[in-house]
Parts: sequence; structure tokens; C-alpha cells
Amino acid sequence: MARYRAGLSIRQLADRTGVSHPAISQYETGRGKPSPNILTQLAMATGVSMDYLTYGDRPISLAGLEGTHFRSLRSTSKQNRVRAWVWSETVLDLVNVLERYVRLPELDLPLVPLEPDAKSSHILDAVNQLRDHWELVEGPVGFLVRHMERHGVMVSRLPIADDGIDAYSQNQGSHPVVVLGTNKENIARSRFDAAHELGHLVCHPEADPGGVQETQAHAFAAELLMPAGQMVRFLPRRFDLGQYAKLKQEWGVSIAALLFRARALEIISEAAYRRAVVAMNSTYGRRNEPFQLTRPDEPTMLATAVTLAEQNGIFIEQIATEARLSFADVSVIIGGCERRPFIQILDENAGVQGFESPNLTHGVSKHLS
Repeated sequence: MARYRAGLSIRQLADRTGVSHPAISQYETGRGKPSPNILTQLAMATGVSMDYLTYGDRPISLAGLEGTHFRSLRSTSKQNRVRAWVWSETVLDLVNVLERYVRLPELDLPLVPLEPDAKSSHILDAVNQLRDHWELVEGPVGFLVRHMERHGVMVSRLPIADDGIDAYSQNQGSHPVVVLGTNKENIARSRFDAAHELGHLVCHPEADPGGVQETQAHAFAAELLMPAGQMVRFLPRRFDLGQYAKLKQEWGVSIAALLFRARALEIISEAAYRRAVVAMNSTYGRRNEPFQLTRPDEPTMLATAVTLAEQNGIFIEQIATEARLSFADVSVIIGGCERRPFIQILDENAGVQGFESPNLTHGVSKHLS
């Protein structure tokens, strides 16, 4: 994990430490044990503490890289994927320590496995089961990341997701982990990424990176954020930018996604879809969609848990030490979240319809001993 995190091959690590290539391999497979001097060199070369390398109680997800949901394998190198996987394991390291001091929401996620040849009706059923299980009201889902956190999914924004990876997820450890990129400018796209990864967690207990699962997760996200039963009533039969902009603000999705959904549901024809896309691109460019959303769908649970622990005398430095992580690592994992004390006021409708509602609490509570 330390070598992957540093982006080094076995040979590169051997060159940096002056240790033979076979010796490094033996250390990693457990067939050999480094001396204290070599252990120090390994820690320095990989940028971790010695405690990180000697922490024998760390639970490692058995399926590893192959059990992690990634998008197209063609657009990302294996090196970037393994670095991303290590960060999702690092999130679990932090979670495992936090649970000693605070009670995080228990996992409450329906599992509706999809076969490779699943039909659109099967995907619709999976989305409906999730909506029923989470008691989501009819209409826009609101701040989706907060619904995910409230039901036990660990979500973090990490820069590693920007290395050609918009988002990824795994469900191999104590909690499912979803990692989103740090680019918050495209709020609608980030929300769709979260819905896509949620589709993997609900429908794909075993990952098949780059396969048909990606198409299924995309369809799951589209149905969750833009339900067909309501879109056929609200989407106009002709492209009208004003109407699409209004729907964008109400449903928290991009105009591009709404157009694609209108074509998929045969509300507009293929020709009409292409004309609308050309008109949008010629006026605003492919990356500058108008009427941007203003409230990002931010993860807050891990930062809130750290704040709650600190209020009870367990400071972030201690949490980092127990997890064998650096203070910087923990700060990155919970970064981007406004850390502050909160009063727990449960409002089942907060953040469900519209996107100007106050923050949701997550049921993060003091650990009772």
C-alpha cells in the first residue's frame, strides 16, 4: 500500500533504498522481514511513517484493486487506479478509529444485484427499491451525498480522484466508500457521479471495472435523479433553454443530462437532440453550461465525527496517530468540509426538495459506554 501510494514500482523502490528487487518482493509477500534500518529507508522512500508499515492490525480489503469500481480502464493508468484504491483503504483506516469514539450511522443499503443482461425494467426496480427503503419523497432527491452518509456510506472528496478518475467506489471493508473528485465547479456532474457510484453499491456486489456495469450504473443514476415517470410530464417536447434551466435548478442535474434523458425517453427525437446540443455548444462551449448550480453536494459526516470526538477530548492528532496516518492525510480526507459543532435537529424533509435547504445532520452521535 505504501509503495502504491508513492506511485513506485518494486524496482524503483529497490533503487531508492539500495535493497534488492527480490527482497522488496519478499517483504511485501511476508516471506521476509526488513531490519529496523531498512524499515526506516522504506518509510522514507514511500513517504509514510514506520508505524504505517508495522501496523499489523490494519484490515485490508481482500479483493483489493479488482474489487473497486472504476470507470473506463482505457483512460486511466493502473498506477493511478492502485493509488486511488489505497486512498479508499485509508478512508477505512480513519473510519475504523473514529468508530472507537463516535457512533457512525449503520449501513442501511438495499442490495439488488443486476445480471449482465439486465433489462431497463430491472434497473427501474432497483431504483424504486432504494427509494422505498430510504423513504425518499417523490421528486428530486436533493442532497444525495447526505442521504448516502445518513445511511452508512462513507463519502470523501480526494484529489486522487482527479487523476483521470471522476469518482470510484468499493464495498469490501467495514463500510462502503465513495470517493469523489475535488473539482466542485461542476456541481451537477459531481452529483451524477455520486448517483453512479451508489448504483454500483446497490447493484454490483462484485466489481467488473470497465464492463457492462458502468452502463447499468449510469442508467441507475439517470433514473434516480431524473425519474422517467416524472420526466415524461415535465420535459418539453421542444428544446426551450428557459424551461430546461428551470428543470436544472429544480432537479439538480445538468441541462446536458436532461437533454440526454429526453432523447432516451423518446420525448425528443435524435435529430432534435443533436440540434439542441449543437446550439448549446456553439453558444456556451462544451464545458461552460449556463445557469450553474450554486450549492455543492458536499460530504460532511467524517468532518462532523472528528469535531464530535474533539469536543469529547479526542483530538485529530490522536485519531491520526491511532490510524497510523499523518495529520495531513486525515485533513485531506475530511477536507473541504466546514468543521463546526452542531445541534442535532432531525428534519425528514430538509434537503429533499430543492437545493437551498440547511445542512442535514447524519445521526452521528456520542459513543455510549
